[in-house]
Amino acid sequence: MDVTEHKETKPHKHWADITAPLHVYKYSNVYDNSFYKLLKDTVKSYLDRPNKLTYLTHRTSFTHNDKRHHIISHKQNTREQEVIYDLTAEKGWWNQTSDTVVDWSWNTLKNSIHPVFYHHINYFKDKEPIDKNWVPHRLHLNYLPYQSYLHPHVDMADQFFKTPTCKTARARSLTFYLHDHVEGQGGELYSLSGYIYEPKQNEAISINGNCAVHGVNSNMSKDKKPRLAFTVRWAHKDDLYLPGSPEKSMWSIDFPI
Repeated sequence: MDVTEHKETKPHKHWADITAPLHVYKYSNVYDNSFYKLLKDTVKSYLDRPNKLTYLTHRTSFTHNDKRHHIISHKQNTREQEVIYDLTAEKGWWNQTSDTVVDWSWNTLKNSIHPVFYHHINYFKDKEPIDKNWVPHRLHLNYLPYQSYLHPHVDMADQFFKTPTCKTARARSLTFYLHDHVEGQGGELYSLSGYIYEPKQNEAISINGNCAVHGVNSNMSKDKKPRLAFTVRWAHKDDLYLPGSPEKSMWSIDFPI
C-alpha cells in the first residue's frame, strides 16, 4: 500500500473562523484482488437489502401511550445510506472512559460486525495518522445515486466531544472507494479551498472531516449507476465525551426500548 499526504496551509477565506485547513492522507492499492473483491461483494450484499436508510443518526425519539420510542431509520440529506454500526448508539458506550473505551470498542466490534468489515478497520488502526489511541466509532455505506451530490459540510456534528468545539477534536473520516472516477461524470470530493480528489477503486482517503469543509459534486454517470464507497469515523479516545456512567452525564440520555 502506498501512502501520500496533502495538507492545505489555510482554510477557505470565508470559513476561516469556524473551519480548519483540509488534511488528507491517501492510501493507494490497499488490498490484494481477492480481498478487494470480497469487500466489494459484501458492500453490495448490504445495499441489495430493501432498507438503505440511516439509523440513530440524530437520536430522534418520541413518546406514545406513555412509552418512549426511537425513530430508527430516516433519510439523511435525501441520500440513501446504511449504517453498519454506531458505537455511540450502544448503551455500553456511556459507561466507558478514555481508559476503557478502546478495549471495549474493539471487543464489541469483534463480536458484532461482519468479519470483512472488522478486518478493514483492524487493518487501518495502525496506519498514519491513526494509532492505538483512536476509536472507529461508526461505519456507514455511502450510496450516491445518479444526479445526487453532497453539499459542502463538516462531519460528526452530532458526535459528543469534550473539546471546546467539534472543530478542535482529533477526529477523521476514512472513506474507501469501490469505483473509478470517469472524467466529466462527477463524483469528485472537493474542498472549498480547491482540493479535488478523483475516486479510484481499492483506494482510501482519510480527512479531518469534522473541521474541514468538503463536499462531493453531482454523480453524472452516463450509465446512471450509483457511486459506491463506505466511511469509518475515527476519534481520539482522549477527545471523546465519556462520563463513565449515564448517571454522570451532563445530558439525560434516553436509550432505545
